[in-house]
Amino acid sequence: MTFFPIHSLSLLNLWILMVLYALPILCTLIINKHIFHATVSRFSSSRSKRELNLFIISKFLMLLYFLYAVAIPIHITTTFAIIGFIIYITGFAFFSATWITISLSGGGKVFSKGPFRFSRHPVYLSSAVLFVGAGFISNSLFYLGLSILVAINHMGNALAEERNCLETFGDEYKHYMAITPRWIGLQRNNRGQPYSD
Repeated sequence: MTFFPIHSLSLLNLWILMVLYALPILCTLIINKHIFHATVSRFSSSRSKRELNLFIISKFLMLLYFLYAVAIPIHITTTFAIIGFIIYITGFAFFSATWITISLSGGGKVFSKGPFRFSRHPVYLSSAVLFVGAGFISNSLFYLGLSILVAINHMGNALAEERNCLETFGDEYKHYMAITPRWIGLQRNNRGQPYSD
């Protein structure tokens, strides 16, 4: 792994993985374009100045991350790249399952099925995993560092989202928070025991 990769413009660059990342989101919006109408305006208007700044920074970093991917070739020839590919595929599978769950839901309610049984923020968590996987695939310490920074910054948006979900869904979301870990784990029933189903 080098600090900077050898740059080139090619059809087999990391941009392919970034397009792949966007596909589940686009498919969800095509299948169920009104899924977020009940919450999106409330979420955007209730962010504090700090949360809004964090959100803007995270989107700027993601844009930089995606644009830089255009110039980084994919060569699955090193151990780091193979490990990165496995990490990316794992994150992408979890990410896709999450967006399938979202697209099949009715919207305007707490998501608690599918990957949302194991994490309150599977979109952020799986995104972070696949970003880090892409960082390893790049064979670049710089891009891996940028990937980790994007992942951490991206996951920081989850805290603002939790506050907004509490304001929007009240006790239903409070109950969901009590039985589902923020990042990953087993969903628990009211007595703190894992569900058997």
